[in-house]
Amino acid sequence: MELRLLSDPAFAEEFDIVVDEITDEYLQNELSGDERERVEKYFLRSNERQNKLAFAAELLGGAEPKPVPRPGLFEQIAAFWRQQSYARVAVMATAVIVAGIIIYFATKPTTTYLAFNLTLSTAERAEGAAAQRAKLGPTTGLKLTLTIPENARGANSYSVRLAGGSDLKVEQQTPETVTVIIRPGSITPGTYAIQLSKVKPDGTKERIPGSYYIAVE
Repeated sequence: MELRLLSDPAFAEEFDIVVDEITDEYLQNELSGDERERVEKYFLRSNERQNKLAFAAELLGGAEPKPVPRPGLFEQIAAFWRQQSYARVAVMATAVIVAGIIIYFATKPTTTYLAFNLTLSTAERAEGAAAQRAKLGPTTGLKLTLTIPENARGANSYSVRLAGGSDLKVEQQTPETVTVIIRPGSITPGTYAIQLSKVKPDGTKERIPGSYYIAVE
């Protein structure tokens, strides 16, 4: 119950509503004798609920609530330790959350990228075009820097795609190079041809003859 009150705002709100309802029923004499006795003996033991009762009585037109015996020494000690238990539960819950965050980041796999500088080849893959080889793991990706041929430089932007596949996002562009990232797990082993195109001012693309090759193991 204590843990739910600390961790579940909806449950705590519902709990407060029930407290208010019991207080109102007590003031309006809507409780049976046995229920009324239990409310006086247990429910109204805390000072907070006695204050709530007095305030509600004033709102109802000055009705004077029945006095409730002041908690004895042992009851006050028990209430004190119950309050301490709330604090301990809160501290423990916070410690568990912090420990979980630390463990998550400490054990989270680190993503690494293998960097390659590729030059354009006009040879067909079937003719044995030279391809740089990359051995990838579950958390290893590729950072490919493509050298733009001199006769194709000067475009405001370029488009890069895997032949027969999807477009690759351009991460960086200089007058001489275009850099793309291939994230871990996005490609399977095999030899890939990468195509480069100029993007014209009207948005159309002009393919640059040749391909860049990378062999993934």
